[in-house]
Amino acid sequence: LSFVILTILLFGETTIAQKGKGVDQCNETLTNKKGTCDANQCKTACAKRHKTGLGMCTNGEDNNKGKVICICHYQCPR
Repeated sequence: LSFVILTILLFGETTIAQKGKGVDQCNETLTNKKGTCDANQCKTACAKRHKTGLGMCTNGEDNNKGKVICICHYQCPR
């Protein structure tokens, strides 16, 4: 029983610490001439544009529906 309570307390502390960071995330769609997404090129292009950026290929929405696009996630400038 005490192990369960300790686990719950530790998990709660971790969640509070992560929420307290206050980091805002921005996203930018990166496109290439072919309109496709290569995972390695996406990661490289994102890191080149935004030093701490993480590029990921994903299914597009709205104007890019049905396409696989590169989304660059990075910390918003303050």
